[in-house]
Order: sequence, then structure tokens, then C-alpha cells
Amino acid sequence: MSLVEFQQAWKAESSQVKVAFDADRLEREVRKSREVFRGAIFWRDVREVGVALAMVPLWIAMGIGMALPWTWYLTVPVLLWIAGFMMVDRLRHPQHPSEPGQSLLFYLEESLAQVEHQIWLLQNVFWWYLLPPSISIAVFLVHTGWEETGSWWGAILMTTLPGALVCVVYYGIYRLNRMTVQKQLVPRRDELLDLIWNLEGEE
Repeated sequence: MSLVEFQQAWKAESSQVKVAFDADRLEREVRKSREVFRGAIFWRDVREVGVALAMVPLWIAMGIGMALPWTWYLTVPVLLWIAGFMMVDRLRHPQHPSEPGQSLLFYLEESLAQVEHQIWLLQNVFWWYLLPPSISIAVFLVHTGWEETGSWWGAILMTTLPGALVCVVYYGIYRLNRMTVQKQLVPRRDELLDLIWNLEGEE
């Protein structure tokens, strides 16, 4: 039985009496769901941090190999910022293994806190993940356009097409994160809130 089915069982009524359920089984399901969610978030963070750090030497090598101007290297601190932000975020929101004997309500509230934090991260992904590289890339494009044409109008014209492509890609990433929030995280949060509300009502 999934969390959704347990939620439905909470709501189901027969002669004003809630359907009986196995509290131990519900606790196992909640703990299992919590661990799966934590694992998915952990490996996502590992992947994002790993890619950002791996891009640093690659970015430097590309700049040297292609003799690119100094503005190319502005993306290096941006990559370090993204990796650092995610690592600091994990330090500020550690996911310690829970002590044995914790109540079902404890697991539900801890799961809810994790989900709400992920919602906050993805809703603000533009500010900490998309905006910094957008700025460094825009500066590089304008700078190279200026070097090629020697005028601001020429720099703007040369920047328009690649800048538009970057905007399209970043908008796609932004929309994908928003969809993840609406289709996955918000329903999960609502399920947890329902279970917490019903459990507190029973107690």
C-alpha cells in the first residue's frame, strides 16, 4: 500500500468511523518513502556538484586551447559558486539517520521539512543556479562581439543569436524545475500534510 492509498484510507469513512489500518505498516511505508526521497536528492546533489567541479578544469583548458579572452574565465567562479552553494546547503540541512523508536509523526514531519526545502530550492533555481552563469556568459559574448566589431552596436548584434539560444535553454531548465515542483513535490507535500493532520487529529 502506497502513501496515497494510506491517505485515502484515512479519508474513507463508514458509519462515521475511519477505516482500520495497520499503523506499523504505515510507518514502514513512510520510512521507506522518506529514504527513497532522501537517496534521490543525495544523488542529484552529487551529480550536480560533480559536473560543476569537473567543468572547472575543462573550462580552463578550453580557454587556454582556444586562446579565448579573459571574460571566458568568469564562468569558473560561477561553477565554483554552484558547487559550493549545493554543498553548503547540504551542510545547513543535514540528513542524519533517525534514532530508533521515533514516532510516525516524527518521520512525517521530517519528510515534510525535506520536501518543503526542495520546493524552495527549485522555486528559487533562477537566482542561485541560472542567473550567475547567465551573467558570465553575457559578459563574454558582449566582450567578444566588441573585440570583433569595435562598436557597441556590433557587439549587441553579434550577441543576439547566441544570447537567445542561451535564454531558450535556461528557460527550458527553469520550466522543467517548475514542473517538477508542481507535479511531484507539491502533491507529495499535500499527502504528508494530510497524513500529519489526520494523525494529529487521531491523537
